[in-house]
Amino acid sequence: MQYISEFCVAAVMGTVVLFALYFLKRNYDTPHNRLFFCMVVINLLASAINIVSVHTITYPEQFTPFTRDLVNLSYLWFYNLLAGVFLLYADNLTKIPQLKYPVRIFFFSVHLLETFLIFTSPASKWIAYFDENLVYCRGSLHWLLYTISYAEILGGLLLYAFCRKKFNHYQKIAVFWYAVANFVAQVFQIIFPHYVIGNFMTTLSLFFLFVAFENHAYYLFQTTMCYNRYAFTTTIRRLQKRRTPYQIMALHMDYIRTSAVASRPSIIDQLTILLAERMDSAFPGKVYVLSNECFAVIEADASPEWEQFARDKVQECFAAPFAVTQQEKTETIRISPMIRTITVTEHFPDGYALLDYLTETENVSTAALSDEAVDMALESMRGEQRMLHLIDKALETRAFKVFFQPILDVESGTYRSAEALIRLRDGNGSFINPEELIRVAEKNGRIDAVGLYVFEEVCRMIRDRDTRSLGLNCIQVNLSPRQLRNPALADDLLELMRMYGLSTDAINLEITETAETTQKEKEQMVSFMERMRAEGVAFSLDDYGSGFATIGTLLTYPVDLVKFDRDILWKAMTEPSAMTLLKTSLNAVHGIGKKAVVEGVETREMEEMLRKNDSDYLQGFLFSRPLAEENFIRFIREHNM
Repeated sequence: MQYISEFCVAAVMGTVVLFALYFLKRNYDTPHNRLFFCMVVINLLASAINIVSVHTITYPEQFTPFTRDLVNLSYLWFYNLLAGVFLLYADNLTKIPQLKYPVRIFFFSVHLLETFLIFTSPASKWIAYFDENLVYCRGSLHWLLYTISYAEILGGLLLYAFCRKKFNHYQKIAVFWYAVANFVAQVFQIIFPHYVIGNFMTTLSLFFLFVAFENHAYYLFQTTMCYNRYAFTTTIRRLQKRRTPYQIMALHMDYIRTSAVASRPSIIDQLTILLAERMDSAFPGKVYVLSNECFAVIEADASPEWEQFARDKVQECFAAPFAVTQQEKTETIRISPMIRTITVTEHFPDGYALLDYLTETENVSTAALSDEAVDMALESMRGEQRMLHLIDKALETRAFKVFFQPILDVESGTYRSAEALIRLRDGNGSFINPEELIRVAEKNGRIDAVGLYVFEEVCRMIRDRDTRSLGLNCIQVNLSPRQLRNPALADDLLELMRMYGLSTDAINLEITETAETTQKEKEQMVSFMERMRAEGVAFSLDDYGSGFATIGTLLTYPVDLVKFDRDILWKAMTEPSAMTLLKTSLNAVHGIGKKAVVEGVETREMEEMLRKNDSDYLQGFLFSRPLAEENFIRFIREHNM
């Protein structure tokens, strides 16, 4: 049979171009980056060997038996290895912990089997061989190679499908194309065996993967050869796993605060790029641009000599002025960076925490970067990481506890509602400060999971305890402002209520406005509330009278209940002006048709004053502290039944 090898030649040329693109800019070294490079190398070898293979099959008499077998079997081995490396590549990108070792065991097992079957074929004739007439033939187990390749490619595709939310639209298309292209190539060659297009289709697929996953822009800062913030956090995460000392030198520039630069953004951009170029020439492959004012150099070697060496290099970089151009005029600017070196000698907070620390301290004075200040900041971040670990573990093992604080209905003298409050014990058995817990969860992207956990626990408690029969009309659940940024929140909450068979009036949602709430977020909050109110869910406005909740807030958000913060109550008991404000606010809330809850009631004097001023509901330690579920149900039965 006359094979057409032009597609193999095109595959080799295309792979060479891919090599050029790969090395055109500095690559950020990652495990999946190395695996992709392996795929490119394997495809180049397979394509080149396939060109020779076509000639050995077309003109077998020109080659010795050993050469014919070696070339053809090597091609089969390399070509089938590609599918296995693709599976490892998919595993590394998706990072599913439970599948890490099973995938590797599968890969090594099947490729050991393939190696044995392929390279024993000259004797066994299982995979491929030349017959007595020097005709290339496929063995009885040749189909097994296709089966294994399809299984590995399908496995990689399933891994991506399982984690599809982690990837963007182009990445999903690239993975789908890789699977489809390889399948189409095999089917095409079965129908038209003289066309050898397998490596050519793989080369096209690798171009798609390169653009989608290995884009240099993901890791490099603008047009420079320096790495960006994402690369910085990834590097810190990798160094943490090594658990060996490393050093970070941070450079803080003060040029943005100078009047000559601050009013000219184009000058700032030029200076940042010029700085990046000089720094990269001094520390190639080790410079990270964290912001226009903050650069970092990471050195895996934590020797004392490196710090002095690095400082000398920095002085050389900044010895000469920087020439910038604006409106066809060139001017020179001198910069004196503030330098701080941190040596990390133990398990350290994640890269995002360190990134926050470095960029937040970029405008402080040199004195603020004392050893004591740095040590305190680092210890604070370590504490935050310990708490984050507890949060993650609690989500995994369902170790969070939901306590309930009864709320007194003044008119009936019974408890018609309660507020759900999250609790979590630390490693010593003590409860973590709830406010700190929520802050860490919000900062580190765990608040959605924590919020849904509390909401589901409340739903379960209402169903299991039949709280309506105990006289409880609803349970109040706090929503973090960060949760309201999630467009799927309404659907998630309504689905949980349906799943537990609850009517939508069984839960009252508490919202809080903060200083960070933007106009867009206010609009999102109103839209969310209108959606939920249409389903029958009521709302409360928390922390009224302190912070940022005012009468204007009541007019913005469609709430049914207003919860007065404990601070205004306690001030009212000692300051006449605060007492006047409290009474006026209670009248205003009633005047616009809403009911009021006052929190922090701890004395009979407070209770009597609030009763006289027509507070609808009272909440505080005077009536009950937050109680665990069993104690809460016992309390309600004793006071309501």
